[in-house]
Amino acid sequence: MKKAIPYLVTSLVLSAPALAQQPDAAGKEMKETKIPAEAQARMDEKRAMAEQKRMMAEQQRLKAEQMREEAMEEGKVSEEKRMEGKKKRMMAEKKTEMMHDEHMMAGKKAEMMHDKHMKGAKDNKGMTKQAEKKAGQERKELGKGSEQGQAAREENSKKWWQFWK
Repeated sequence: MKKAIPYLVTSLVLSAPALAQQPDAAGKEMKETKIPAEAQARMDEKRAMAEQKRMMAEQQRLKAEQMREEAMEEGKVSEEKRMEGKKKRMMAEKKTEMMHDEHMMAGKKAEMMHDKHMKGAKDNKGMTKQAEKKAGQERKELGKGSEQGQAAREENSKKWWQFWK
């Protein structure tokens, strides 16, 4: 109960202005004040001028929109031409790029073949040197043992890692 009293008092205080008596003029339309004829004429003139300005602005807007549409149509044609030119340039660039790539690939292939040839020549040069050196060495076991043993040594005289000879 003690809590309900402050709530009741607060609600009464807040709702009191809503329950207050309204003035007599409330809800009735206000009477128009009489405007002098001269002032009324000026207001009508200003309204007419404002209407003329609106009409002129609307005409200018329509004219500008029409010009914009014409420019867009012309722009479409020029835009199409520009896009065609751009496509042609891109195709030409791709073609030159492909030719350049092919040229680079051919150059790399030739370089690889040259390197391979040079490596092969270098290996052959080393092998020939090694064979000459080996041929020039004296064999200590020459003339020792039986003929059959000498023949076997001659046959197996190759080094074990040189199985390709």
